[in-house]
Amino acid sequence: MQRFVAAFCILLIANSVNSQTIEAGRKLFYYERWNGARAHFEGMIKKDPSNAEAQYLLVRSLLNLDKLSEAKALPKKPRDKQQPVETIAEAAISYKEGDSTSARKIIDEVVAKTKSKDPFALTQSVAVMLEGKSKDYNYMLDLLDRAEKKDPVGWEISHLRGDVYRRLTNGGKAVQSYELSITKWIGNSKAAYNIGKIYLTLGDPELFLKYFNNAIMRDPLFAPPYYELYYYYYFKDVNKAAENLKLYIENVEPSIENEYYLADLYYVSSKPKEAIEKAQSLLTQEGEKAKPRLYKLIAYCYETLGDSARALEYVENYFKKEVDSNYVAKDFDLRARLLATIPGNTDKVIADYEKAFALDTLPKNKAEYAASIISVYKKEGKKHDQAVWQGKLYGLKPNPTNVDLYNWGLAHYLAGDFKEADTVFAAYSTKYPEHIHGYYWRAKSNAILDSTMETGAAVPLFEKVIELGHIDSIKNKSFLVAAYGYLGAYAANVKKDYGQALEHFEKILEIDPANADAKKYSEILEKRVATEPEK
Repeated sequence: MQRFVAAFCILLIANSVNSQTIEAGRKLFYYERWNGARAHFEGMIKKDPSNAEAQYLLVRSLLNLDKLSEAKALPKKPRDKQQPVETIAEAAISYKEGDSTSARKIIDEVVAKTKSKDPFALTQSVAVMLEGKSKDYNYMLDLLDRAEKKDPVGWEISHLRGDVYRRLTNGGKAVQSYELSITKWIGNSKAAYNIGKIYLTLGDPELFLKYFNNAIMRDPLFAPPYYELYYYYYFKDVNKAAENLKLYIENVEPSIENEYYLADLYYVSSKPKEAIEKAQSLLTQEGEKAKPRLYKLIAYCYETLGDSARALEYVENYFKKEVDSNYVAKDFDLRARLLATIPGNTDKVIADYEKAFALDTLPKNKAEYAASIISVYKKEGKKHDQAVWQGKLYGLKPNPTNVDLYNWGLAHYLAGDFKEADTVFAAYSTKYPEHIHGYYWRAKSNAILDSTMETGAAVPLFEKVIELGHIDSIKNKSFLVAAYGYLGAYAANVKKDYGQALEHFEKILEIDPANADAKKYSEILEKRVATEPEK
């Protein structure tokens, strides 16, 4: 009996040690420290080659490091001798090879073999399918439902469901699933981080900042949120950006990539010379393997130092070496600014700002690029193009003001686009019926469009100007003078009603006694009226 108890205790201790070792490896895997996870599981397998879960997680670690050949070279048992996770590892390899059909057959085999009674096998099947970029989303959700019936408290089931809904671009259900996962494991930093990523995609800084910081609060060792905060603050708050990058580097595995981030850290810390030195060192060290973004970083640094020529040289090298699919809006924004410092580059500057505008998805950023384009066209005197972009800028503002609408309409008027000006100011008058400006500029536009006064299109508009203008005749003096002047000309030239015409010009003299034109036309009209026979 004593021997049995002793043996049982030894077994418990062995299982506890193994469990702790597996947990440590799972933690490394959760933190996405793939090299550390690989070394950890290799050590476990060396001690116990029969450890199926360690074998499975080693395969996934290698695949996340893009080491497919090494994963395939690992020893494996015949299929009929495998535990479910060992078979799932084979599915992971098939997905990595691009053979989703074979991978799905292997997953189906595991599900059938376990009769859907093993929640761990079901959840790991879904995890592998997601990593393998499978699109069998309904099947994944079905497997997770089956797993949940067997393990209703398992956090990973809800978390993976969130991942599936995120792939389906169903942000609402993804957030609900991640939140549920957090209630099952309060330390699930990755779930909070993923919610933050959803709100980042939606362009909601209040919420994505909340969840990235919440992720850090749940587990300060989980590194990805630090990088997102660093990137967010990169152009907004140098100190916060530097602080988050430092924390990111402290919590990820040592790698050459961290040296790149150190170069970034120098830049965001307002140390452009040190950043250039570090980036140049990496270019020398890495040679052809160097990432093109180093050239971009050096360009930013030289721009900061006021050397636009060298900055442009490096940003052009960046564009030559980087693949098109990796370009971001800020790249074109940078080159546009640098090109603008050299005369004769207007077309190139506009082209780059337009590319930045097209690439960016956030309305706030698009509005900034539109404003830059407007500024260039204004400087070049290209009024029509300026007016077109003024309209785009208006459409991008979440709460545009009457001034924004006015500027758009006036831009068209000054460009000679009188029909477009009339349309915009008609919208202005509808939105702000108590304002005189919409009616006034519509009247001016229609007066030009109807230059012979044949249709009288401007008449009711100028009459409205007079109606609103007399609310404050001193403030609106210029509007009233223009309106009475037009109506006087219309009465004299089209209606041949000289008495009415005289009344209009006399109204001008009431508010502007020194108006020379009104005096002149009043004198002419007085003589004309005096010589006319009574009707």
